[in-house]
Amino acid sequence: MPHKYAMGIIGNGSWLALINNFGNVTWLCWPHFDSSFLFGNLLDKYNGGDYKIIPQSDIINTFQRYLEDTNILVTSIETNNGTFEINDFAPIFYSSSELIRPHIFIRKITPIKGYNLIKLQCTPTYQYGNQQYHTVVNENSIHYYLNEKSIYVYCSNIQLFNDVASFFALDKPIYLVMTNEKNHWHNIASEAEDLFIKTKNYWKEWVDNLAIPTLYKHEVIRSALSLHLHVFNNGAIIAAATTSLPEFLGSTRNWDYRFCWMRDSYYTLLAFDLLNNKEIIQKYAHYLSLINEKYDERWPPLHTISLDRDPKELELNLPGYLNEKPVRIGNQAFEHIQNDIYGQVITTLLPYFTNDKIPLETRMQFLPLIRNMLNMIQKTMNEPDNGLWEFRGLKQFHCYTYLFHWAGCKSALKIADIFDDKLMFNHATTNLSKAIDKIECCFDKKSGLYYQAIGNKNLDASLLQLITMHYLKPDDPRATHLLLTLEDKLSAENGLFYRYIHEDDFGKPEATFLICAFWHVEALAIMNYKDKAIANLNKILEYSNHLSLFSEDVHAKTGSQWGNFPQTYSHAGLIQAVNVIHNPNKMPLYL
Repeated sequence: MPHKYAMGIIGNGSWLALINNFGNVTWLCWPHFDSSFLFGNLLDKYNGGDYKIIPQSDIINTFQRYLEDTNILVTSIETNNGTFEINDFAPIFYSSSELIRPHIFIRKITPIKGYNLIKLQCTPTYQYGNQQYHTVVNENSIHYYLNEKSIYVYCSNIQLFNDVASFFALDKPIYLVMTNEKNHWHNIASEAEDLFIKTKNYWKEWVDNLAIPTLYKHEVIRSALSLHLHVFNNGAIIAAATTSLPEFLGSTRNWDYRFCWMRDSYYTLLAFDLLNNKEIIQKYAHYLSLINEKYDERWPPLHTISLDRDPKELELNLPGYLNEKPVRIGNQAFEHIQNDIYGQVITTLLPYFTNDKIPLETRMQFLPLIRNMLNMIQKTMNEPDNGLWEFRGLKQFHCYTYLFHWAGCKSALKIADIFDDKLMFNHATTNLSKAIDKIECCFDKKSGLYYQAIGNKNLDASLLQLITMHYLKPDDPRATHLLLTLEDKLSAENGLFYRYIHEDDFGKPEATFLICAFWHVEALAIMNYKDKAIANLNKILEYSNHLSLFSEDVHAKTGSQWGNFPQTYSHAGLIQAVNVIHNPNKMPLYL
């Protein structure tokens, strides 16, 4: 059987958690996405902490699903004595016009049939398992404390806390409420159920306001809901919820993705824009303005959520997922030169600047950011970089980087036109011409192909973006030749696609990269191979888990999910691929 991540994700933009198909919270970082875990047995089964409901009778079957069009996760547990359900959710709702996203985690446990005895196991940790919380059991709560940090778990039925080591008869719904503040609940069951209803209504209304294509509606909605959970309340968008889930067994390619990459955010926000969500990009623009204030010119390619520290890469002495080491926190890519980000920031913000519902004066506040990005495109035009695949020991003049110089300049021309900014227009025009020249330097006349970088002959799946971003027109023979060659050299079975097949810093990659497979689907649809695009997409969808959630990587030979999970790259790629199949002639906003 291929390896699949048997977990779902919940959250509200203040925190998120992964919960496995037995109802155990396997991953929850607190208070922020990139903080230490409270529950992290995903990486350390011994000291990582647990938060689970244990039935006295043996479990014979489990089933997980989401309440339709929500991020409320339902885990059904069948034992020899009966069945009960756990509804896990993070409250999110509007109060007047303010979006409320508290640090509250609610577990609603409901008997379905039969008779079950259960008990609670809750053992939070900190400093990645190095520190254990002290425990005080009160009448209707358990207080976990460590130095000045506190966690409270409240229960609607105080019998559960009479003797936490003993089993308790689950004869009616009970509510467990975890928070980092001491609360005075008047009626926990009633108040928790009210939050449940508000949260369900919020998600359903959010989905109702999306522009969902008629094709693959279920998959697009689940991907959109998953992406939403990776957006922090200040606008930062993390690449994935986890750290150090390996790209494949024995790879040592175990990275911390709990940070905001400019590149990954570009694809996530493109997906939201295709779905007609205009709110998330507004907070992201404010987050980018804070980055622009922090750095004079050159930006790192990734940032912590709160911009309060540099994400220095460290290795922890933890067992790791399936004993795969190393376990890393932080990410050394922070130190890289990745010059594609400047064009990506401009292109990402283009829908913000073209949104007439935002006052012109408000949009004008972000023009200094655009000017800085355009200036950095000019300054880095002749500078090699580590590239989108973040090669640690290699700098090149990457075609992908220059493609985003091109798209960024195209976007800047549109922005300059809105504000009648002749200086920006001239600056963008000059650098647009230079970017095109650099892209064409990656073209080899003899083979008729574009290559990964100037002066090398490596093929790279990111070259598909020359087609999907409409640098090459569908009727251009070079586009057809490039597509067919990349298929021949980089495609794997069942629609999968390698990033590249040459050796890198860690050897030769064995896993395929899902966003590359989705780029391939896009390219096929644009090039009028719609039937093949749909056939490939149907195959790719088989590599999701039981909840339609995707990882970053899929092993070509085994079909196993690997890499951090869930992966925004993959879910954004799915949404973009479906939209292109739905409307293959739609042009990017910058053209």
